[in-house]
Amino acid sequence: MIRRLRGTVVEKTPPYLTVDVSGIGFWVQAPLPTFDHIKENQEITLYTQCLFKEDEAFVYGFLNTNELETFQDLISVSGVGPKSALHLMSRFSPEEISQAIDDENCELLSSVPKIGKKVASKIVLELKGKLKFAAETSTFSRAVDALCSLGLTRAEAIERLKKLPKDLSIEALVRQALRK
Repeated sequence: MIRRLRGTVVEKTPPYLTVDVSGIGFWVQAPLPTFDHIKENQEITLYTQCLFKEDEAFVYGFLNTNELETFQDLISVSGVGPKSALHLMSRFSPEEISQAIDDENCELLSSVPKIGKKVASKIVLELKGKLKFAAETSTFSRAVDALCSLGLTRAEAIERLKKLPKDLSIEALVRQALRK
């Protein structure tokens, strides 16, 4: 429905942001680490997931597609709702979540409020191996996001990055992609 929002942050009240997009204020829920990276009156792009529950609509926003995909994977697990997924993502990065799942570290996952041992086991069972791709491609994903914020379209950014070596840092990827 709404894949991303680009606008100005007019209010920060964790876990909610109000983002003004062409005069429309979107009330967006985001993981707590997001609030460390943004300031009020700052122009931002959020990658979003819209969810509907009975007669309400909720918008969840993330700074990059890696975070969004991790959120989508987490809520695909039966028993893990958006609030639980946000709690996990407020405590751990997508890479840490992926590592905990691959290591079958249910204890770490269940240390988060709203995630019990049973739900943690279910997350591991259903997502083991699935999030590894997200962890491996986080550098690529961040480089794509950086290039998009510098004015390239997503397709242009991906096309330029595909031609570069995979072992470069984000900064090196962005620099070399901009030269092409």
